[in-house]
Amino acid sequence: MLLASYKSIRPGLQGIANRVIRWRLGGIYSHNEVVFEPGDGVDHLMPDGSCQPDATGALWCASSVAAERLPAHSPRRAGHRGGVRFKRIKLNPAHWDLVPYHRDPLAAAQHIKRLEGSLYDWQLILGFVAWFFRHKASRNTCSELCTEAGGQREGWRVDPCTLHEATAAEDRARRLSHQPLKANP
Repeated sequence: MLLASYKSIRPGLQGIANRVIRWRLGGIYSHNEVVFEPGDGVDHLMPDGSCQPDATGALWCASSVAAERLPAHSPRRAGHRGGVRFKRIKLNPAHWDLVPYHRDPLAAAQHIKRLEGSLYDWQLILGFVAWFFRHKASRNTCSELCTEAGGQREGWRVDPCTLHEATAAEDRARRLSHQPLKANP
């Protein structure tokens, strides 16, 4: 399982939102996705029953989105805008940074399946600008969903930049702890 963080700029209004989010957060990421890979053991929870890449190389990703239409396979609110969804995405390295997400893929996929179709947390986004807007526990932003799918609590406290940097730091630490010690010359 991977964490994908969006670093590109989409066209139109979504591109303006990408820029505003990055400016407000002081970072390079505006969105996160949990990416399910072959071998994660969650094929049975994916909309088409497989974690294998499709013909274009796209993998199943899951997140909460603000303006996208939810796909037809969504059990709730299919065709409506905004909310938790599974979507196949071709993760172009020019647009996405990927880092191993050392969490339980089964628990993550089950968590996302339970929330699939639930609403996007606009109140949390407004709370970044004005403190008196409180997040709604029944709704999710992208980083909130990805954080909680990874087993952490209070995902509403995490933004896309912080989630990516914390996950990358954890992966670096894991890799360093598995390297053999070098003898002093």
